[in-house]
Amino acid sequence: MKKLLQVLVLCFMSGFIFAQDLHYSMFFNSPLNLNPALTGVFDGDQRLHANYKRQWFSVPVEYQSFDIGADMKFLSAKSKNYLSLGALINYDKAGDLNLQYTGFDLFGSYSIKVGKGYLTPGLNLGVGFRSYDTTNGLLGEQWDGSAVNTAFAPLDPLYLGQNSENLTFVDVNFGINYRHRKASRKYFDLGLSVNNLTAPSQVFNKVNNDDSDLIRKFNIYGMMNWKVLSKIDLLINALGSFQDPYQEIVLNAQGKLYLNDQLNRALYLGAGYRIDDAWYPMIALEIERIYAAFSYDFTISDFGKGDGPEFAVRYILAKLPVVPKKPCPIY
Repeated sequence: MKKLLQVLVLCFMSGFIFAQDLHYSMFFNSPLNLNPALTGVFDGDQRLHANYKRQWFSVPVEYQSFDIGADMKFLSAKSKNYLSLGALINYDKAGDLNLQYTGFDLFGSYSIKVGKGYLTPGLNLGVGFRSYDTTNGLLGEQWDGSAVNTAFAPLDPLYLGQNSENLTFVDVNFGINYRHRKASRKYFDLGLSVNNLTAPSQVFNKVNNDDSDLIRKFNIYGMMNWKVLSKIDLLINALGSFQDPYQEIVLNAQGKLYLNDQLNRALYLGAGYRIDDAWYPMIALEIERIYAAFSYDFTISDFGKGDGPEFAVRYILAKLPVVPKKPCPIY
């Protein structure tokens, strides 16, 4: 069965490769991937974050995804509006052919004060690289009736009708986000983003005029943090991703328990559900400006092999507020 799966995966590569967009169960912990309009939408001045996901590791077509990003605000004393810039590196690898994606992205957004919140449009420009490796690939011709014989029909890109094992493309994403803040612990975000605006080609074989563009994806989401008790907050997150003909809906709820009177240490306990696919428990710990989270997918679909862990870390830097006089410590 494992050899059969390898052959099937290879068959889908003839002429072109269609790869999934990156996606995380804890999507709220990868804000730049979710929407370029979330650039700079956080409490603080600079933000660093990283995410890692391992999916389907019990079958031969394992997926591994990783990202690391940073964004910062450029505030002005003369205006409540502000500019934010960011950068992100994405990496994704799948299957025995090591189908890899590496993306380098730049982000820009402008937050406009509207009532008690901010309306933020954002834009992302990125360069993506895809590649694959035929070293571990197998073909049907290598099956001699009882075993795999690699001496027959050695795998080669030219044999597959491909003229390259590498692909480079440029992509553009756009989004808009509105954050309404009633208090420091009572706020919500609503947003929409459109990915793959340029619908870049994903074709490795330029000779046969094959056609396979990266399909546009629409993300619609809502994220809320709400104080329910003096030391307990409720967090609700919902995401709908639509990339014709596929769709993904993820729901998440968490309780945030503050561990001290200064409210700068907290424990998060929660769970999420990806409709018709998987559910996951999650736990996170926040100590001042450092946040770390872990979740684990349990597959409920007919496929049944999509279990896998996910990790997220975040660090936020914040400057002291500007005051008329410098604070004097008391000894």
